[in-house]
Amino acid sequence: MRSKVAWRGFERAFSQEIRAVIRSPVFHWLSWLFPLMLFVLISANFSEGTLLNLPVSVVDNDQSPLSRHLIRNLDAASHAQIKSYDDGLHESLERLGSAKDYSLLYIPHDFEADALRGDQPTVRMYYNALFYGAGSYSIQDLSGLMAEINAKYRSILATEMGHQLPPLANVTLVYDSLFNASGSYIYYQQFAATIHLLQLFVVTCTIYSMARSKTLMTMKPFTFALLGKFAPYTLFFTLLLIVELAALIGIFDAKVNGNPIYMVIVGFFYVIAAQSIGLLLFTFTNSTLTAYSLIGVLVSIATTFSGMSVPELSMILPARIIANIEPLTHALNAMFDIFLREVSLLGILSVCALLLIYPVVCFLLVRNRLFKRLGLPQGDE
Repeated sequence: MRSKVAWRGFERAFSQEIRAVIRSPVFHWLSWLFPLMLFVLISANFSEGTLLNLPVSVVDNDQSPLSRHLIRNLDAASHAQIKSYDDGLHESLERLGSAKDYSLLYIPHDFEADALRGDQPTVRMYYNALFYGAGSYSIQDLSGLMAEINAKYRSILATEMGHQLPPLANVTLVYDSLFNASGSYIYYQQFAATIHLLQLFVVTCTIYSMARSKTLMTMKPFTFALLGKFAPYTLFFTLLLIVELAALIGIFDAKVNGNPIYMVIVGFFYVIAAQSIGLLLFTFTNSTLTAYSLIGVLVSIATTFSGMSVPELSMILPARIIANIEPLTHALNAMFDIFLREVSLLGILSVCALLLIYPVVCFLLVRNRLFKRLGLPQGDE
């Protein structure tokens, strides 16, 4: 009998909330229109080649076949887009200083001639340290190209001198890259921004819906009615995450090595955890305006301590504790782990169990306060 009453309360609140949100323009803006607009904007920014095809200027004082070979191969690599300018070194330095280019490739005079004489000429590549991430990525391919040139010319010089290089062992290596530093990091940043924004909209939508929940006080049993009120938003935002993941994979060619279904499962519990945070903000503030204001604090904490800005292993102990309090940290680690490799179901379930702690703790904290909070005047909403 109790189960029937509980289900009736859940179903009534669920149906009432569905009818309300479908007619609400604010809900449509918060639940899918604005999130998808931001997702498209962020994705378009990444699709322009962030950390790929970075502008690099070249000063070629040699104009030899070797220097042109080096420039052509560096330009063909994934990180640098090479351009030369008529004004030579002066213009290239100006562009480097004004961040129009991220690095400068300088090839000295007599580069090929010195290489053939065995004089070890030096090719230098400078990058703007104010843009450390992009600058360091723009020079990433140079070391491999120089190693290739060294091996080639070492053989040429040995032949001309009448020496024979000792034969090297013929070893076949089979390997698979777990983490592609340039490609995977782009998807990490894009995906981190996506689920970070998802938390922002879930919390905002939770506060907005709770501010208009006077009728919830009359529904029995209250706990199941509250769950029924939250359920439509849980499903909507989980569906939104599925759409964004499908776009990442289908449109932006993100490669998922794990089971995509696991990402949906983690996303579902992540949305529930984010709703719990929204409920806490609403319950322990006297006005909705104050709750909305505290979202800014939540955003700054999530951005700083989730590993997006600073790697978690580089944090001091208090910062690590804060990082592990944030649900974004656990969801981001689990979901991107699925991007990179096959993850066991047991590992996914452990993350989901961890995310379930948030609604449990939330229930214990708000059970004596929420009903009183709903009875407060809502004139500021």
